[in-house]
Amino acid sequence: MRRNRSSIWRTAWTPAAASATAVCLMAIIGCPPAPPTGNENDNGGDSGLTGKFVGAARCAECHSGIHDDWAETLHAEALDTLEAIGQGSNAVCLPCHTVGFGEEGGFVDRATTNALAGVQCENCHGPGRDHVENVNDESLRPPISIAASVCGACHTGEHHPNFEQWETSGHASVTDTPAEEFAEGLALNNCGTCHSGDFRYLALIRGETVPDDYLLGVAHEDMNAVTCAICHDPHARTGNAPLTEDGRDYQLRYPEVANPTPSNTVEDTTNPERFNLCGQCHHDRGRTWQTNSRPPHHSNQANVYVGEMPIPEDTDLLVFSRVSVHASAPEQCATCHMYRQDFESEEAPAISGHDFQVNTAGCANSGCHASQAEAEARLVTLQTEIQGRLDDILTRLGDPTTWEYVANGGPPEEEQAAISNEIKQVRFLYYYALNDGSLGMHNPDYVRDMLEKADEILTDLGL
Repeated sequence: MRRNRSSIWRTAWTPAAASATAVCLMAIIGCPPAPPTGNENDNGGDSGLTGKFVGAARCAECHSGIHDDWAETLHAEALDTLEAIGQGSNAVCLPCHTVGFGEEGGFVDRATTNALAGVQCENCHGPGRDHVENVNDESLRPPISIAASVCGACHTGEHHPNFEQWETSGHASVTDTPAEEFAEGLALNNCGTCHSGDFRYLALIRGETVPDDYLLGVAHEDMNAVTCAICHDPHARTGNAPLTEDGRDYQLRYPEVANPTPSNTVEDTTNPERFNLCGQCHHDRGRTWQTNSRPPHHSNQANVYVGEMPIPEDTDLLVFSRVSVHASAPEQCATCHMYRQDFESEEAPAISGHDFQVNTAGCANSGCHASQAEAEARLVTLQTEIQGRLDDILTRLGDPTTWEYVANGGPPEEEQAAISNEIKQVRFLYYYALNDGSLGMHNPDYVRDMLEKADEILTDLGL
């Protein structure tokens, strides 16, 4: 029997009258920050706490561990951030800084409903009154949704456009081919770790066994991809972002920065535990130059950044490892791919970094480059060079039906043995550089070394 999917489905709890459902999946972004001080809520009363909302303290009676972790996050202090700037009674802001403001039984003020101050359990899981009054009725248990719309109800708008920018990113939708296979009940345990938020949440975060047919018949648009809760822990500070400002903790599930020693074994290059948050998925899948079926997966960014590639056992390195010049970037991937800027005006809106596109302003602001213009110019020059080298290799390889991988239209598996080891090495180097996708930016010198090695082999072959 398949597990009921509704508990993590894309449709989040959203009361019809709610102007914005507050969020508990990411630290507050765009609001004036204040250092966490605990959430004693001892400056008011709760005489008005009689409706459908019960407050986090009631949840703590059974979920004390989660509650204690949450109490240290900035969500627990969300109302304090408003009060600190004199906006503690601003009806425009309160729906996203308290529980149920504007709804029946929701927050009114500190004097009568202080237990509903801040962003709490019920902002994300819905009203808890029915559940706490009958905890044995499973139908009344609050839903768990990993849909990005839960966070997006508040992390949106010109001051903190996390949701809007995420929606434009590749993380917002399951890639077409895996989605088709998942809907057919196939490949979920193979590809779902990185292509399905539904699978990753259940299998890796909750530790459950998930059958391949878990998403059988589910429409593509109803599948969760890499949503907020996949990268962020909704309940706890983690300390995984070392350079946060003003006491913020982005509640990352994995470290933002990691510096593994380069390795060229299949075991190491495919081990996500070595890499940073992005490298949990953006790492190699273990194909070597001896593989005939497919080229290296389009996910080897962490490996190229580190300066490593998988090689077959008992064979020589194709190129020596070389750590990227960008390894010292203060936030590694996020330095360029998640550049953030506070709202200044309509002409200078906030940037949340959640479209994950390269922003060369991050290259300059990090102190690595003298200016954004200089960084942009160097990037264009590098990528033009690398693209030219790739094009040259492809031309010299000739008719792809004679050298390509099976999946790319090359000879069938039984005829792949006729392709020389040298050509197999060249095609591997070509695709290892190409499928990184950065055209050298992740590790300029290492990618140059790869393409120079490919050029050397082709020259020795007279091509």
